[in-house]
Amino acid sequence: MYRDDYQESGTSLLSFLAGTVIGAGIALLYAPKTGKETREILSDYSQDIRDKTANFPGSAYTSADSLVDRGRNLIDRGKDFIDRGKDFIEQGTDMVASGKEYLDEKKHILSEAIEAGKEAMQKEKEDLASSLNTDE
Repeated sequence: MYRDDYQESGTSLLSFLAGTVIGAGIALLYAPKTGKETREILSDYSQDIRDKTANFPGSAYTSADSLVDRGRNLIDRGKDFIDRGKDFIEQGTDMVASGKEYLDEKKHILSEAIEAGKEAMQKEKEDLASSLNTDE
């Protein structure tokens, strides 16, 4: 599918180059030079264009293939990062749950200790009050 797009791009590029050559040729024909000089310049331009476009289709496909491969590689790396992120989120969620359980346990122990302290203080208060009442 992507090869069709690149063929259309190649056709467009070749059309552009052909237009450039034709435009340059027309400009040279109207330039104030001798016929021989103009023909030499046109010959040089046409040879230069042939050299540049000789390997164009093959190099375009090679470039397209390497770009597609690189894009796939980047997508795969992105997926790996997402998977790692999911693992970190899962580990973080587990750590938060464990921390919450730990804090709830310590809170319960502390509440029991405070309650036991209140009961012990109440008992001491009652014992002290009864000992003061018996001394009178």
